[in-house]
Formats: sequence, C-alpha cells, structure tokens
Amino acid sequence: MRKRQDIVGVILAGGAGSRMGTDKAMLLLNGLPLIQRIAGVLHEVFEKVVIVSDRGNAYSFLNLSIYPDIEKNCGPLGGIHSAFVHTDAPALFVVGCDTPFITSGLVHYICDFESLDEVKVPTMGGQLHPLCGLYSRKVMPQLEENIRGGLLSVQFLLEKIHPAIIPITPDLPFYDKRLLTNINNLHDYEAFVTQAHH
Repeated sequence: MRKRQDIVGVILAGGAGSRMGTDKAMLLLNGLPLIQRIAGVLHEVFEKVVIVSDRGNAYSFLNLSIYPDIEKNCGPLGGIHSAFVHTDAPALFVVGCDTPFITSGLVHYICDFESLDEVKVPTMGGQLHPLCGLYSRKVMPQLEENIRGGLLSVQFLLEKIHPAIIPITPDLPFYDKRLLTNINNLHDYEAFVTQAHH
C-alpha cells in the first residue's frame, strides 16, 4: 500500500514524565522503546513522521525530524501547534508517545473515515482518545486562540470544533482491547510488560 503524503504522522513526546519518574517514551516493551514502536506503525502509513519534543537528543537514534515546542508549557496543544508550524502538511495524524499498541489498521481506519469534520478522533469503551487522531490545518486559528487564552486542554479545543467521533468496536478487523491504552505510570507499564509476554 502506498504511503500517504498528504498527512504527516506526529509523535508528541513533550511530557516531563513526572508521573512515571522517567522518560516514558523510552520505556521498553518487547525490547523496543515505546516511541520506536509508535514510529514504526506511523511509518507503515505515512511518508513523513516527525517528533515534537524539547528533549530531541534523546530520540535522535530514530533518525526523524524533531521539533521543539514553539509555545512552551502548553501541553499537547503546543505540540500540535509546533507540528503545523514546522511542516506544510494539510493534516496531521497525532499520537501520544505513551500509546504503544496502536496499529496501522487503526490509523488507516481513522484517516479514511468518511467525514467533513476538521478533526477525527476515536472513542473506545466510552472514552475519547484525542491524542490518536487526525487534525486538519484548518483548526490552527482556534488552536492558537485557545493557547493565547490559556485553554490548554485538548478537550477545550474539541468543544469548539466538534470533531467526528469514531467508535472503535470489537467487530473491526484490527480490534484489540489494548489498542488505545495509555501507559501513564509505572504500574501501567509493569502490567503491560507482563501482558506483552502472553
């Protein structure tokens, strides 16, 4: 399958790792850092994959373009903003660095989901996952307005732009109950390391 050139894959790796006590992007799962697993999946779908992080040197081994936040301390919104500024892509597929179980099937499904909305994000088990979604460049004005106003939650952005909500259900061929799981702390990590061996 030909890789998409109209969308840039973006890994957000800007978190300070305070809950984890270490850089969670570099935690190993089946021998690979989480961020490397995610980069591999995005490379299956997109011609270009980039990282947004202020700790760029830590990820230089991936040989990807790494961009710092332009607007500092703005969380994921700052990361999405930086990715739009540093690329000319009409759309970004954004993934947090702590979502290692995504698959190319999931990414394709979200990108190809028929909708005219400017953002497409999945929902699974009653939970919305805005940091695994497609963001059109058309959201930039609202994104910048939210940053200026200190409304830094991605949820605040979604309330303004009303995204397409895409249900991820067990009948889909790529379904896995872990698909959109975030690894937020060491307890999560240890649990998934154990599961990964089964």
